[in-house]
Amino acid sequence: MSSETKTRLVLDLESKILRALCSAPTAFGSSSADHATERATILATLRSHRWQDPEHRVVFESLTRLPGRQAAELREQLPAQATRMGFPDVNWQMYFTANADDSALETLIAELLAATREEKP
Repeated sequence: MSSETKTRLVLDLESKILRALCSAPTAFGSSSADHATERATILATLRSHRWQDPEHRVVFESLTRLPGRQAAELREQLPAQATRMGFPDVNWQMYFTANADDSALETLIAELLAATREEKP
C-alpha cells in the first residue's frame, strides 16, 4: 500500500470513529446506559493514537474533556469546548452526521490502530 493510500485510509478511519463517538448510542450497539462507559473505554484506548488530521485531534480532545455526555449534550457542548481550547473553526456538522458505513466501532478502531502501528519502525 502506498504512503498516500495509507494516509487516506487512516484519515477516513479517524473520521468514521469520531463521527461514531459524537453520534447517538446506537453507534455503539449497546443501551444508552452503557454508552458513557463504552465511550470512556474507547477514548482511553485511543489516547495514545497520533491523530493525522489536526481537526480530528481537536475533536478527540474535546470528547475527552466532556466525559459521560450523551449525544444531545455533546452536540451542544463540543463546539464550546473546542472554542475554549482555542479552536473555534471545527466543522461540527460533519461529526454529527451518522456514518453511512455500518461497521462496528470496535472494528474501525482495530483497523486504525493496526494501520498506524505499521507506520512505526
